[in-house]
Amino acid sequence: MARTDLTPVAMSRAGVDLGASLAPAHVDGHAFVHSARRQLRVKNTNAAARTVTVQIQATVDGQDVVDRPYVIPALTGDVLIPPFPEVYRRSDGKVFIDYSDPAGVSVAVYELPVA
Repeated sequence: MARTDLTPVAMSRAGVDLGASLAPAHVDGHAFVHSARRQLRVKNTNAAARTVTVQIQATVDGQDVVDRPYVIPALTGDVLIPPFPEVYRRSDGKVFIDYSDPAGVSVAVYELPVA
């Protein structure tokens, strides 16, 4: 199986229906096109905490930079992760997201309106 692309939900000044935009986490992870205006929402309804890892494709002095993990609390975890800096953008222009276990996890990418 392959990583699944997430389609960003454009936010308007009127707001966005948060529940309608969530998609189930995919066992092979997700990807979305990088933008400084895009943020990631992760919701966990499972009885165990879950870890969402965002890959970083960079090196410093020839050493890989460690990927960024986010722990999503059990049952009521609903975390909004702010836009990712350029270091998260892969050569294909996407951000890659992996899950410790996708059971009970749902995600969405929101694109902030232009100021």
